[in-house]
Amino acid sequence: MGAGGAFGALGAEFGAISQNPAGLAMFRTSELVITPALKFSNTETQLSNGSPYTDDKSAFGFDNFGMVFNTTPHNSEWKTFNVAIGLNRQNNYHQSIFYEGQAQGSIMNEFFADARNTFASGGTEEDLYPFGSGLAWNTNAIYFQNDSLRYDLYDNPNATLNRSQSLTTYGRMNEMILSFAGNYDEKLMVGVTVGVPFVNYRIEGEYNEDDPAGGLNGNVPYFDRLTYTEYLRTEGVGVNLKLGVIYKISQALRIGGSFHTPTALRLTDTYSNTFQYAYEDGSGPVTSAVEDSPEGTTDYRLRTPWRAMASAALVIKKNGFLSADVEWVDYGANRYNLNAQVPSAENERIERELNNEIQRKYQQAMNVRVGGELAVKKFRFRAGVNLNGNPEEGMDDYNVGYSVGAGVRGNAFYLDLGYRRSTGNGSVAPYAGAPVATTDVVSSDVLMTLGFKF
Repeated sequence: MGAGGAFGALGAEFGAISQNPAGLAMFRTSELVITPALKFSNTETQLSNGSPYTDDKSAFGFDNFGMVFNTTPHNSEWKTFNVAIGLNRQNNYHQSIFYEGQAQGSIMNEFFADARNTFASGGTEEDLYPFGSGLAWNTNAIYFQNDSLRYDLYDNPNATLNRSQSLTTYGRMNEMILSFAGNYDEKLMVGVTVGVPFVNYRIEGEYNEDDPAGGLNGNVPYFDRLTYTEYLRTEGVGVNLKLGVIYKISQALRIGGSFHTPTALRLTDTYSNTFQYAYEDGSGPVTSAVEDSPEGTTDYRLRTPWRAMASAALVIKKNGFLSADVEWVDYGANRYNLNAQVPSAENERIERELNNEIQRKYQQAMNVRVGGELAVKKFRFRAGVNLNGNPEEGMDDYNVGYSVGAGVRGNAFYLDLGYRRSTGNGSVAPYAGAPVATTDVVSSDVLMTLGFKF
């Protein structure tokens, strides 16, 4: 990380085995590595025409741990044949988001539209969506008045309301790897990695709306406030294959390439919501009890895009190196399969709409990693930069990360430190068609690797 992660043509680095497995062939000894890590995330979120708000979150974990087993065949042009097993961190989901401000519209518009369609098609309150319109019905936010379905915003669905949302995400994606690599005649390095990623993601959120004036004389007569919470946990496991090659053009110049197959993930979502509604009528203010949804569970499959990487490195004798990686990935190639467990026409329709939406909203992107190292006797000093392409269609900007690092190398032990500061932007909306809040994220990662050679 200290050198920007640009190790695709260098190798001899455990974390890089998940990029280009051919780098495993560069190990000359067996090794044990472990990398404790700290992550800090600062998110500034702003609703259009509102004030910016910041929130922070930190997390401790392990970015990798594993072992490399080195063998040196005798009387063979294959100079090494190495095996590695371990765990590499692929994603860290820890983040906190908060914003508040005023905007037009309400989440109740979506709930009411669903309820109206349900009743119009001959359904009853038992058929209302239990995670949305059903909650609103049970708290009297949707009701019949003179045999006509109504809600408090019926005559003013675009009323200006105060709103706020807080979101906290947790979890990570770790990949267990089993890798094999060989060094042919100190020229050609080839390798393969079988990756088994484990996904553990959780989001907890609370969304609030209230009438700036409130009560009978507010922007929305009768309506006071509402609170809608969400909980989602996603767990799953997958499998992928990574193929890599490194070729030494000379002792100083190396080039590399790797290809990652799509990852086939089998995932399970567990989710629930709560809803509370407050209003005021001629008899005074009324606040409902908190209405709980049932706990929902959905099993599905996801196929992520393939990735391809080209790398080059210049090794300056024993004084250090300069290195660069360029990676291509088509984010629009993500594909959901909702029919794997419970085939149905409805699941097929939702799956088709979801995959079409992914194709429309996401694009191909290029990620660039550049880094270098200066060696001074046993000490190492590193720096790097990452340019990560924006996956959203029509967005040509890059999320940028800067990193620095230092280390010390001994005959049987080494210690490395790395720091990376990354910036990026995005958006968040509490419901379909809601006013969008923009996010600016600054994240910092601090890593320390301990390595033992044997």
